Amino acid sequence: MRVFSFGGGVQSTAALVLSAQKKLPYTDFVFANVGEDSENPATLKYIEEVAIPYATRHGITIHEVKKNGMTLYEDITSENSNVSIPVRMGNSGIPAQRNCTTWWKVKVIERWVKQHAGATKQNRVAVGVGISADESHRMRTDDPKKEPFVKKEYPLVDMLLTRSMCKEIIASEGLPVAPKSSCWFCPYLRRSDWIHIRQKTPDLFDKAVDLEQHLNQKRLAAGRDKVFLTTWLLPLDKAVDQPSMAMFDDNELDNCESGYCMT
Repeated sequence: MRVFSFGGGVQSTAALVLSAQKKLPYTDFVFANVGEDSENPATLKYIEEVAIPYATRHGITIHEVKKNGMTLYEDITSENSNVSIPVRMGNSGIPAQRNCTTWWKVKVIERWVKQHAGATKQNRVAVGVGISADESHRMRTDDPKKEPFVKKEYPLVDMLLTRSMCKEIIASEGLPVAPKSSCWFCPYLRRSDWIHIRQKTPDLFDKAVDLEQHLNQKRLAAGRDKVFLTTWLLPLDKAVDQPSMAMFDDNELDNCESGYCMT
């Protein structure tokens, strides 16, 4: 059995189309939903209205799975002063330890393959990851110690498909191109992403500004340093407004290297 980690974005939707066309061998796509309050609302809408109906028509199943307990947003807004997402530390600019992908994506999919695909440490299940050839730097060497039940494979890289080619594959099937998938508060979002969010979904942008302020209020109460959702160590609304930040646009931040997010 082969499984594909479905993020609901461009690359994993292209993999869905290629599987429907019998060009890839996946019939089970697993979407680890970190929470309706956490995922990009546009991604959730796309999965429900476009991806799932398309998959069903082609005999493919998209399985939605979730971490037991709190959503990611509930976790980072809880009383715990630790933050599970890679916010930038105000005293150094270094990203905080990132637990979001591991606990809300990787471990959740791993649990599913153990329960439904018969994965064991002796018989790991192949899980396709939606990294494209132009993002091959995000690939990581397979590590049974970190993911003992999963063996990653990168079919889009093997096929030499770039993100733009993935968009063409989706469009050629008559489907709308998927929005970029990520949590709406992800610190790995680029400045151009934040500008897009502010322009297209101002309510969501304001919510992200409020979230950053909330994180700092609870950290201040715990005697801890400030954190920021961007690498510029400015409040989010100020960072996006800074004309001088334009030079640090899409090449400034690297995407989450796991491949389970932003695909």
